[in-house]
Amino acid sequence: TAPATPVDPKDKQATLLKSAKISVTAGVAGAVLTNPLDVVRNEMFKTEEGMVACMMRMSKESGPAWLLRGIGKNWVAVAAPIASTIFLTDRFKVWFGES
Repeated sequence: TAPATPVDPKDKQATLLKSAKISVTAGVAGAVLTNPLDVVRNEMFKTEEGMVACMMRMSKESGPAWLLRGIGKNWVAVAAPIASTIFLTDRFKVWFGES
């Protein structure tokens, strides 16, 4: 793949689009990477098992599928706030001249 070309800071639409892409990518990455931890935490609350015992039981019961359990809801609960925060922080920097 070709390296990303820098965006001209004077091109407001391109800058806005780049900021949106970065924000959404970070939000989705955060949701995907933290989802297994959320699944384990929720199972631990329900069963009062330790972390390792809980992970071992879920792996026996459903294989690696437990890693993605509830990912759709997690995208809404995690990805949207992360993406919004990053995007709005970028926008505020531009609006208030800190960028």
